[in-house]
Amino acid sequence: MFLIAAVFSAPSAQGEEVALNQWHVGANLGYGSMTNPLHGGDNLPLILIPDIAYYGESWYFDNAQLGYTFVEHSEHVLSVVTEFNPETRFFVDWHPSRVFALQGNSFASMEMDGPRVVDIHDVRKRQWALDVGLEYHYFSSAGQVTVNALADTTSVYNGWRADISWRNSYRMQRWIVEPTVGIKYANAEMNTYFYGLQQQEVTGLDALSLGSTLQPYANIDVSFILNKRNALRFHVGYIDYHSLANDSPLFEESSAVTAFIGLKHVF
Repeated sequence: MFLIAAVFSAPSAQGEEVALNQWHVGANLGYGSMTNPLHGGDNLPLILIPDIAYYGESWYFDNAQLGYTFVEHSEHVLSVVTEFNPETRFFVDWHPSRVFALQGNSFASMEMDGPRVVDIHDVRKRQWALDVGLEYHYFSSAGQVTVNALADTTSVYNGWRADISWRNSYRMQRWIVEPTVGIKYANAEMNTYFYGLQQQEVTGLDALSLGSTLQPYANIDVSFILNKRNALRFHVGYIDYHSLANDSPLFEESSAVTAFIGLKHVF
């Protein structure tokens, strides 16, 4: 089996093992784009994207997620996980979701209706939040189902979020195709903090509270293996922000896309 086939995230849908007690380090060199769907937000070119993971007997670090697995069977894995809330990435120049861009999702276009337009530079800076929760994986021949729920532990937005997704890996000689589909849930407190308006935050506009939302998403990752350490890689991801964009004046676009093509190297 080619070394490049190792996935630096959770074990694959076929439940393949990841070598323990050693660092897994890779780099993706090429070109892509992560666009920002908010008014005044800068798009991010994707040139060099790292893959970094370490799995111990119970503890692991996987591309900005730190976890501890306390239930592990052939079909079921349950872990406590912690990571920075990804929504901050739209308001700052540096964020783990931007660095490990191929692990997250981003943005495409559709302008919102109405006269309300608020630039991200006109609102208070959204602070980083550290979320902690549970993540469950179910492995079968039909793919991998992942469910997680995380809550703010830093009293930044005092809310919580959840995610359910299905992923599989299809191997055809030198080709590896990995589709993912899922849906994210964000509660009202989280949406209001990041995409609502606080009292007297913007001149002429009242405070704006938002409700909870569901955000469908999908991505596909395609690799063509060149040798045991190198592969050509193509990645595209989509997330729907329509329910937020309709109500928040910060949104210029109501969906989001990340795209990348390049060379992946495993050290």
